[in-house]
Amino acid sequence: MESEHNPFRPPEAAIEPPAEPSADSQLLAEPRACPAGHGLSWIGQGWQLFKLRFLMWIAMLIVFGAVFMTIAVLPFIGILANLAFPLFFGGWMIACERVHREGELRFEDLFAGFQNHFGPLAITGLLYLAGMLTALMVGGLAGLLFGGSMAMMFSGDPGASIGLGFVVGFLVYMALIVPVLMLVWFAPALIVFHRLDPIPAIKLSFLGCLRNIPAYLVYGLVGMVLMILGLLPLLLGWLVVYPVLMCAVYASYLDIFLGEAPD
Repeated sequence: MESEHNPFRPPEAAIEPPAEPSADSQLLAEPRACPAGHGLSWIGQGWQLFKLRFLMWIAMLIVFGAVFMTIAVLPFIGILANLAFPLFFGGWMIACERVHREGELRFEDLFAGFQNHFGPLAITGLLYLAGMLTALMVGGLAGLLFGGSMAMMFSGDPGASIGLGFVVGFLVYMALIVPVLMLVWFAPALIVFHRLDPIPAIKLSFLGCLRNIPAYLVYGLVGMVLMILGLLPLLLGWLVVYPVLMCAVYASYLDIFLGEAPD
């Protein structure tokens, strides 16, 4: 008979599936509009999730960032980092779910999107990449056209026309990138928790963001202040700020799509 405490027996890895919403966690009929102040509450709830397992969250962020930086600097394929974003963010949402429901966190949750929801998340990544490229091309074209027209009007100062063209192109790019982000903001959570197909997920994500612009303006402004403060201790503050803001996205998902208002 095999000994219960065999010293040569290899350690057993946890093979339980990633956390999923509990049976009563059903989507609302439509995303709800939350008060503007909830933007701050989401960050507060993100902090509560973070501090429960802060060392593990920081380790996950370091790996997350290292993978993205490695892909981003590769010649010709750096832009594909956008393709992998929904896959990793889906895993981050699963990690938030596990902490919220069970009070536990597993490092392997970060890669859960590659294991159980690869197809839909990868398609979402392709759509995200297409949106980013479209915004970049339209912004660049607008800058070139505007810069060219300015050069014709003020041919004596071509440098000024180039500068104005760059500013216009950048503003057009930023105006287009916001709706692209709205399309994918909640899509990973909707895919991993509710098994939505990519197109319905991005449509619902866009609607959820659209109905909560005031709350997300508060979230964005507070997040920007935290990012600036995170610069002070040699960027080390970002090791806290980034996970908190990412966990706050999960909190906003609970609030907008499940009706679970932050405490």
